[in-house]
Parts: sequence; C-alpha cells; structure tokens
Amino acid sequence: MAKWVDEGENDVLNIYLKNATQNTTLYLGIYKNSEEPGEDAGLTSLTEPSGNGYSRIALSPSDWSISGGEATQPQKTFTASGGDWGNCYGYFIATTSDNTGKLLAVEHFSDGPYNVVNGGSIKITPKITCS
Repeated sequence: MAKWVDEGENDVLNIYLKNATQNTTLYLGIYKNSEEPGEDAGLTSLTEPSGNGYSRIALSPSDWSISGGEATQPQKTFTASGGDWGNCYGYFIATTSDNTGKLLAVEHFSDGPYNVVNGGSIKITPKITCS
C-alpha cells in the first residue's frame, strides 16, 4: 500500500480544513528510483520512464472504493511500446499528469524491481491507507 508523503498530507489538510480547491483527477505513475522516496519527496525527486509509450494514468474519482480506512482503485496497466523502460521500482499518486503538481503517496515494490522491456507491462492496483 502506498504511504502518504508530506505534500500529500498537507494537500488533504488544506482541502478539508482550509476549504482549498479539491483536485478533480489524480494520476498514477511509476518511478525508476532504486531508493524508496522519503517522507519529504516531491514529484521532481522521482525519475519516471521516458518515452516508449509511458504516461501517467488518470484515476477517476468515481473508481475509488473506500472501506476501513483504505482507498483502492481498479487495477491499471502500464505497457512499454517502442522500447524498454528498464528497472521500475515503485508507483506514485500525484495531483497532475506532469511535474507541476504535488506528490501525494508512493509505494516501493516489495518484490521489485520489474525490468520492463518493449511490449512488457506492469499491473498496479493503487491502494492508499489512512492510519
């Protein structure tokens, strides 16, 4: 399950306690950093695959299933097309499809990295908890 980072925690607090504008769509991405991102990580500290069919996937608000302090999205698939992505170590949830937004949460693959070659895929079921 993805862990919240500082930017994500602060974003949620601003939305609910200060009536800030809520994000209409969140985005799922994968990262190539071999070290697990820390609590103070931001989008610019992550290295994503470049080209070869990679782009962040929009997470529709209506697709979230929430129960027992856990929010889950249906499984999403990233597929390399036109070249390799190399080793991918985890996924993240962000407020934008580019690096202008905020990093909300990250999860380092416990059984990774996954070496994604041309035509290969990574399937992710995004989950995030409040504890």
